[in-house]
Amino acid sequence: MSCSLDALVAARRSIRKYTEQQVPESAVRGMIASAAKAPSPSNHQPVRFVRMVSPAVRHRLFTEMETGYGKMVNQAQGLEKPRKAINILNHYWRYSRFICHAPALFAVGVEPGGESFAKRLNRAGMMAEDALSVMGADISLGMSLQLFMLKAVELGLGTCVLTAPLHFLNRENRISGVENFRVRCFVTVGFPDEAPADPGRKPFADICWEV
Repeated sequence: MSCSLDALVAARRSIRKYTEQQVPESAVRGMIASAAKAPSPSNHQPVRFVRMVSPAVRHRLFTEMETGYGKMVNQAQGLEKPRKAINILNHYWRYSRFICHAPALFAVGVEPGGESFAKRLNRAGMMAEDALSVMGADISLGMSLQLFMLKAVELGLGTCVLTAPLHFLNRENRISGVENFRVRCFVTVGFPDEAPADPGRKPFADICWEV
């Protein structure tokens, strides 16, 4: 479909239920091409989308998530009041496990490196390596994801961005078989099989302040 940016933004939803229809290769390329246009520090372009197409890779991901979930439940059993923690774990597990069955699944992250201002200051001995060293890349990732998702809406597709699965994985911020890549989230893509209502947004005065 072709519509205004405002219409695309308003139509976007987090979709967790998809039809069996596969995502066309042309759509994948279109979404990645849009994501690649996001700005980044010194035009380093650190954002990477790892498309998980192999059934074996997806099965391994699910197994690792399930194992991590089980370990966390066992840890919660040792708490003085375990029920609250277990309820939280169960809630996020239910909303995470669907990712391995989505028509298209991407691990999204950043490739370390580049000549950001923070890293140059660090090498010059003027600043310790801290969150500022990776902040620019993570901001770029967020902008890339937004362009990726809006292109998906334009193509009649739905998406869902998830960070919860990372808590269940044994190797934090790593994906088996992919080196030099720090995962920040997963994103699923497919033709929607649900139509969630508008969840509502905070008013202008709550998100835009003047000082």
